[in-house]
Amino acid sequence: MAKITDILGELIKIKKQTTTFNLIIFKEPKVKRSLLFSSLTLGILIGCGGSKNTDTPPVDEQKIPKLNDIKVSAAPLIKASEFQFSQNLKNGLFKRYQTRLSHYDVPENDATASPSTSKDFSQTNQQEQNVDEADRVKYDGEFLFIAANSFDDIYHDSNEGENYIRIMQRNAKGEMNQIHTLPYSEANGSEQNLYLHNNTLAILNYSPSYFSFPIANDIAATVEPYFYYGDNEFELSLIDVSQPSQAAIKHQFKIEGGLIDSRVIDGSLYIVSNYHPNFTGFDTSDNDEATVLANYQNLKKVQLAELTPNITNTTNQNSEELVTPDNCYISSDASTKDGFDSIITITKISLNNPDQRESLCVNTNIYGIYASESALYTHGTVYQGEEVKTVIHKFDLTDDTLNYVATGAVEGHLGGGQENLRLSEFNDDLRVVTTTNLPFDLNAGFMPFKHQLFVLQQQENSLAPIAKLPNDAQPTPIGKTNEQGLVDENIYAVRFSEDRAFIVTFRQIDPLYVVDLTDKTNPKIAGALEIPGYSAYLHPVGENLLLGIGQNIQDWRDPSAQEVENGAKVTLFDISDITKPKVVNEKVFANAYTPAEWNYKSLSFLATESGVLRFTMPVETWQSQSENSTSYLWHRVSELASFEIDTTETPALNYLGSSKVDYSSIGTETTPYVWGGLDRAVIHRDDLYYIHGNYIWHSIWQTPSDNKGPL
Repeated sequence: MAKITDILGELIKIKKQTTTFNLIIFKEPKVKRSLLFSSLTLGILIGCGGSKNTDTPPVDEQKIPKLNDIKVSAAPLIKASEFQFSQNLKNGLFKRYQTRLSHYDVPENDATASPSTSKDFSQTNQQEQNVDEADRVKYDGEFLFIAANSFDDIYHDSNEGENYIRIMQRNAKGEMNQIHTLPYSEANGSEQNLYLHNNTLAILNYSPSYFSFPIANDIAATVEPYFYYGDNEFELSLIDVSQPSQAAIKHQFKIEGGLIDSRVIDGSLYIVSNYHPNFTGFDTSDNDEATVLANYQNLKKVQLAELTPNITNTTNQNSEELVTPDNCYISSDASTKDGFDSIITITKISLNNPDQRESLCVNTNIYGIYASESALYTHGTVYQGEEVKTVIHKFDLTDDTLNYVATGAVEGHLGGGQENLRLSEFNDDLRVVTTTNLPFDLNAGFMPFKHQLFVLQQQENSLAPIAKLPNDAQPTPIGKTNEQGLVDENIYAVRFSEDRAFIVTFRQIDPLYVVDLTDKTNPKIAGALEIPGYSAYLHPVGENLLLGIGQNIQDWRDPSAQEVENGAKVTLFDISDITKPKVVNEKVFANAYTPAEWNYKSLSFLATESGVLRFTMPVETWQSQSENSTSYLWHRVSELASFEIDTTETPALNYLGSSKVDYSSIGTETTPYVWGGLDRAVIHRDDLYYIHGNYIWHSIWQTPSDNKGPL
């Protein structure tokens, strides 16, 4: 005790203006770090006698704490001390436990821990140039890597769907031949995401995650959505493909948590993951006061290292902390009664040297990400009563280390599906399109919407709105209004292109809005176009053309409406005059759908030297064949539609035909069922490769229907 008081005496002399200081207590080495206690007052230290024993709860832990509801804050982040981070995390864990006490009827489901390129072949369709996105197919101009599963093999004798990589090589004649298959994981049936960088193939193997929205109750009326994932970890494998025929695993890691998303920028892989601590010390047999208090005390005694995620090298089974508490952030307005029970980790890994790795964590909720070349933005949604906000955190990627820089919040949410397309960075400003669901209108019989576009500018550690649309000077709503003056159309597509934004809303008629962002402080709707149906994905083609992909739908409520053919639709818009956008021409696939509506990676693009843009789109149709007067036989047609867009003075959209899946050449009566959402394509000069499941159908670009496969 004398040594501690001597140290305290010296600290008091140095820091005369405050009675608060930091004290590091070193304990015997454990698997992870020891606890770091900060912000202890002098009176508490003397009262505890400077003891290192953390097994005895202090006086204020002898009663059940009254904690605030779990929430996501819109305040800027601060780097937390280990004590602050531990307190915030444990408060969140305990509050979530308390919330569930009133829901014994709810089953416990706790988790344990594009732009076109200048190449002569197509690559993954991505939102931002030089920001690579993961996909199930990667190609380098000679070698094609396919994320495959044995369930999709034409012949398989196993009841387990083993994941493997199928490696194909293109020869001088354009033919694709298999040169290697690489089983790389014992995790079967999970999703596979690929990146290809130099001679490294990176594979993220994971179970899909989802959010659960709990019902509000008396204990926590504003409990945030809970992030679940099928497994308590995901896998990262780095494959040496310098000699693809002998491809082999060079590094493999298991990472605790659930994968949210990833990107590759300048040779570095950025992984954003969510971890819920697997604390099993709660006694759930009763909910009386004594049991709840004992559970609180047990949680407070747990070492923080036992509640944070690990990364394990499966080659040597060495396990390390994925992130250390000294690089974690909490909201700057968090009090001692606040908490959040999940850890969002952003991990940067060099694909050239995976030993170069760093991570930071945020003790909050994040749904998804958007990334430019210089920054990574995370977004989460705040649900508090009737108020909904999107909270955005910005992390700078320009330095060698990850750095948090700013936080902002805007009214509304980012909708569902392809949410990243609602964000765009341009000249260091962030543009965001949100939707707010207004209270249900009993007279109108529907739930109206409020759609808004915000321009956010970084001002110190804040992403501050400097403009929004609609506004007082530009009051026209985004979306058509009804007789009551309410917007009854939801947003189906958003795409930014430099100083313009394109927004599609839909109920039965598709209004395409062109927003002029030339003056970022005064955005305005420059023009609009109404056509039947909607576009769910928009793709800028140069400065004057816009490609829309979605559905053609007749307005069944209006007897006088033009009768249209329902089905998947591809539309080319002329936007050279943004005040008067117009349709160049379109193609409809009757009674069909395309996975491109919800996953733009199913599209492939290749710009040619002649100014023609080639692109492909998977299409699926269910067709029936009558066997007799009372029986019908349904079968599915999977095809890859090929188009050319003439970008010259007389633009045009031309449909060349489709490459269709056909197994007749191999004479088998049974074929694998493969979801069309996994269909991909590679265009290499005049060769077209349609990847359906594990196999390839090869054709010449000019005659896609004359294909050869399965290969």
